Amino acid sequence: MKRLRQIILPSLFLLLTGCVSQYSISEAELENYLSDEIHFEIKEGNKFFGVEMRINNIDVTLGHKADTMSVSAISIIKVRNPLMPFKAELNTTFEAKPWYDATDHSVYLRDLTLVDIQSSPKDLDKAIKQFSPQLMRFLTQFLETQPVYVLDTDESNQALIAEMTKRIEVKPGKLKLIFDE
Repeated sequence: MKRLRQIILPSLFLLLTGCVSQYSISEAELENYLSDEIHFEIKEGNKFFGVEMRINNIDVTLGHKADTMSVSAISIIKVRNPLMPFKAELNTTFEAKPWYDATDHSVYLRDLTLVDIQSSPKDLDKAIKQFSPQLMRFLTQFLETQPVYVLDTDESNQALIAEMTKRIEVKPGKLKLIFDE
């Protein structure tokens, strides 16, 4: 029995490590995580002057450039002021470098850059440009300090993967988890 256990356990470990050596996180998994876990909402000002912003939809593209993740977000923005209050939809696109923090088993973004911003209705572009630097600062700070994906250490397979992962590589359509240094 002891001999059988000595043969089965190493074989099982090799089988498991062979399966998890190809583990990756897809764009859809990142989008689902961001939609479920990250709730970004800003409310600044008072009842006369203020800004409200809420993200409704997030799209992720991986590997369209080397080591780069693109995050597009559709946001609703409301600006309150006595002269020109308005409501608009913003479509913003950021590019960033994802990195893996092995201490908390999470993927974060750094070097976030605003690539594109479009508004609807179009005639509000000029007004949006006035408020966009402040709003983009909020959004950038938020996205650089919150994980965009966390491995679930309560689930046994992901717990094993989380302990083994040292870094990530961006590939077209996925983040590949790398187990060696």
